[in-house]
Amino acid sequence: MESEKITLAMVWGKPGSAVTSVDDLVVGLDRERFHILFIYLSGSGEDSNHLEDMGFPVFYLSNIDRLNAFRPSILWNLIRLLHREKVDLVHSHTHKATFYASLAGMFIRRPAILAHVHGLNRSARGRRKMTNLLTLWRVNRFLPVAEAVRRDLVGHNLCMTESRTTVMENSIEFTRFAEVPCDHHEVRGRFGVTEDAFVFGMVGRLAATKGIDYLIRAFAEMRRDIPQSHLVLIGTGDRQPYEQLAKQCDCLTAVHFLGYRDDVRELYQGMDAFVLSSVAEGMPRAILEAMASGTPCVATRVGGVSEIVIEGETGFLADPADVASLAQAMKKMAVLDSIKKAAMIHRARKMVRTTYSHVVVREKLRRIYEQEYEKRHPHAGRDRNRKDEAL
Repeated sequence: MESEKITLAMVWGKPGSAVTSVDDLVVGLDRERFHILFIYLSGSGEDSNHLEDMGFPVFYLSNIDRLNAFRPSILWNLIRLLHREKVDLVHSHTHKATFYASLAGMFIRRPAILAHVHGLNRSARGRRKMTNLLTLWRVNRFLPVAEAVRRDLVGHNLCMTESRTTVMENSIEFTRFAEVPCDHHEVRGRFGVTEDAFVFGMVGRLAATKGIDYLIRAFAEMRRDIPQSHLVLIGTGDRQPYEQLAKQCDCLTAVHFLGYRDDVRELYQGMDAFVLSSVAEGMPRAILEAMASGTPCVATRVGGVSEIVIEGETGFLADPADVASLAQAMKKMAVLDSIKKAAMIHRARKMVRTTYSHVVVREKLRRIYEQEYEKRHPHAGRDRNRKDEAL
């Protein structure tokens, strides 16, 4: 007995979103079971899209660069597309995508709507709360990326209950970061540091939300006790104010701005510790990458970070926007006994492999898709059970 094919539509605001792990998951689903298409509210379609190269249908609902106002034409195009393609499940990302998907779902009842929530404070403003109250009743299930994001979502929305949410953790391809064939000493050479240096590394945008100013001040403070320390910052953004701050803190020669790099997974191998100083986060993938790479982590207690960095077990934690707290956590890592550090790395790697790897989270997402489909097509669940019994 053959299972019905489920048509799944991934809806994004525009191509090139920073959050890609969910796309990585769905392209690995069984294509005999899932017909997957990708929909963007805006985008010209002129640039190459790797999803099209992989054989997935890709649709652009408009060529508008910035969606600052509601566009009825986009809603109409989405409704027509969902109806024409006989979409069973809509999986939306970002507020705008969820807003349009919810409205479309009021006109076409066939698809179940799933809304991914990637960060905190997405519903803190009064206008957003009112919009959510009017539209989000149509969403069948919300998928926050961490327990902290779930609490934030439920706490800021009167229409929300925990029963409508399922945590869908961010994930990475574990083996891609755990099995990197490179020489540690060669990688250290890319940083331009001496062999006896203790290297802290950060991967992320040079933006205020990443708390780079606190990181540089904390690094300068702890370096008074551990003068062989160096700090490597990998990511795009305006480095000038941070270079100026490092100069004021008398540590500019020990702070290395590498900008964008396409060899990040190798660079993790050259770090002695990863440090994330963010003042706001959902579930940062960079920490998962570092942990899988065998790089112990220091991070701030924001969002879902404390769900993966367990104090003294899988890393060390500091208070956000607190220079002294961050400096102390970095110092603890720099002087940590090698045996304890090895145990910390082992526990962190095991956590990522068993909870945050693509293999594990993809299966969890597949089950959610199946459950939502079967709620709308009860016979599908019965047919699948008969098939399993026959086997």
